[in-house]
Amino acid sequence: MKELESSVIVAAHPDDENLWFSSILSKVDQVVICFLPVPSNSTWTEGRRKSLASYPLGNVSCLELVESEVFWGVDWSRAVETEYGLKITDTRLSDKAYIQNFDILQQQLRTQLQGYRNVFTHNPWGEYGHVEHVQVYRAVKALQREMKFSLWFPNYASNKSAGLMADTLAGRELQSVTLETDKALAERIADVYKVNDCWTWYKDYAWCDSETFIGDCDEPAEGRGYGRVVTINFISIEPQPVELSRFAKLVARVRRRARL
Repeated sequence: MKELESSVIVAAHPDDENLWFSSILSKVDQVVICFLPVPSNSTWTEGRRKSLASYPLGNVSCLELVESEVFWGVDWSRAVETEYGLKITDTRLSDKAYIQNFDILQQQLRTQLQGYRNVFTHNPWGEYGHVEHVQVYRAVKALQREMKFSLWFPNYASNKSAGLMADTLAGRELQSVTLETDKALAERIADVYKVNDCWTWYKDYAWCDSETFIGDCDEPAEGRGYGRVVTINFISIEPQPVELSRFAKLVARVRRRARL
């Protein structure tokens, strides 16, 4: 398929490539992982190195950027987008490393992405809501305008990131391709991370049957942009279901956008 010709995955952390891109993981030419060391967690740092050293695929490399550790720094009910990702609003956390990482990502990825026609990376809302996923998307998106490759992102979202997802997709021209996930490969790779004590997701996570990749295009939707049909793999990241009031607010938000 043409979307996989001369293709590369850019994933933020070790295990992200497995969670959000399993359908294409063994089909792309290269997988680039951005972050590795976690200053506050030596177990994850060492486990990630061991996992990548024994990785079952031979197309994976890592830039080994240091995580900025600002995961809890955003109020997702009112997330503010910036050139470098999302605004860190928790004053107890420093955004210095986070901002610096954006420049480092652009510099290193500019070399890594030379010659590729299709780049797959995180979506603008960070899948379930991760600020470094959003940052990686921003860095790749900035390079797309410069390097002219086709950019694709996955259809995962959560109750945490749904508001930013709605704002992102409203009124945009969407193209997409849907593929079956490779559950056997995904579980095999997950076991490698688990053995090395650096699996960061749910231990009993079950992969969706399929995942959709959305083409990132700057062109606005034709006409008034009433929307397009696109599937979403929706994940609950809280033990309780999404509150009805929160869902109602989201629906109202989308309707307001549609009337603009």
